[in-house]
Amino acid sequence: MSPRPRLPARLGLAALVVVLAVGAGVPAGAAPRRSPTDPATRIAALGTLVATNDAAAGAADRDVASLTGRLVALQRAEAAARARTDALSVAADTARIRLADARAALRLLAVAAYRDGARPQDLLAIVDARAPIDAVHRQYLVARSAEIRQRAIVESRRAERAAQRAVQEARAARDRIRRDTETVESQLPVARRRAEAARRRATLARFWLARWRSVEGGIATLIRGQPVLGSEEMARWFAATRGTRNRTTVPMPELTRYYVEEGSAENVRSDIAFAQSILETASFRFPDGGQVAPSDNNFAGMDACDSCTTGSRFPDARTGVRAQMQQLRVYAQPGLRNWMLGHPPVNPRLDTHFLKGRVPTWGGLTRTWATASGYGDRIIEIYCEMLAWLTDRAGLDA
Repeated sequence: MSPRPRLPARLGLAALVVVLAVGAGVPAGAAPRRSPTDPATRIAALGTLVATNDAAAGAADRDVASLTGRLVALQRAEAAARARTDALSVAADTARIRLADARAALRLLAVAAYRDGARPQDLLAIVDARAPIDAVHRQYLVARSAEIRQRAIVESRRAERAAQRAVQEARAARDRIRRDTETVESQLPVARRRAEAARRRATLARFWLARWRSVEGGIATLIRGQPVLGSEEMARWFAATRGTRNRTTVPMPELTRYYVEEGSAENVRSDIAFAQSILETASFRFPDGGQVAPSDNNFAGMDACDSCTTGSRFPDARTGVRAQMQQLRVYAQPGLRNWMLGHPPVNPRLDTHFLKGRVPTWGGLTRTWATASGYGDRIIEIYCEMLAWLTDRAGLDA
């Protein structure tokens, strides 16, 4: 048995269907054994799509959490770096002031020495050396003060330079942290969008997966149940695949709305019943020479038996759809009584039908509703064609 192909992290639904068909044993380049309308293939592909996007969303969420934690840490580090830079700037300003004070003291010393008779060459030496000394009034202190002030100005210069280097280093560290913060801030929205997009894709895939699972049993699918497809979807599929060549007494969007409303009232899968009508009426073209005319509003060949010349006639399209839904419900529900129907019965004798409650599935309509073999199979096939067409246009590959 050949292993199932490994799937890349991001693969559209159409590609997944092909991959899964190949994994089922279809030779490369050959027509797949399972068509894209096969529920099992579609369910497998959509299940993989859900799992892939769930994993992508989880990874993106972890990235968001990691980036958020890093951003908080960087913001704290940036605040600390800013405070350190401010403090060091104050220290550098203090060092500059001390150096300025030392130089001012040097000037005072020079003036005092000159006033007390220091030799010009001594004063010049003091000034040229920029030796700081206290303002004194006696010449004998000049030499000693010069030595002390010289050490003080050297230390002040060293302190100022160290303070300036510390400020520059602190500013460089602060700027690095700011750049890292900006990088993380720019990465966070991308990670969030990636997570949201993956979740949207997973949600959309789950939605369509649930729709395909509603016919997972094929012909064993129950007749009872709420419709899965909407009226607009059915009308859109019909217009795109069957064109406008139909002979219904009402526009197709109105007719499909009747199906959804009447099926919901009787808890009958009227979206599948619509596929039954496609089969019964040759896509609502009502071929000439048949037992049912377009004006009969009979969309399911009701009472059009092999030995009959005509079938049932209904006054309008809604009544015809209602009659179809009610008859399907009678077939599927044991113990049904007329008063239990969603609307007054179109056929008052319907609840005495000999097949009442004996046909719970669409496959059971074969040789009961119609004598044709494979009747129920063909209904499900048409429905899956509808569902496949809509799935392929649902944006799952985006």
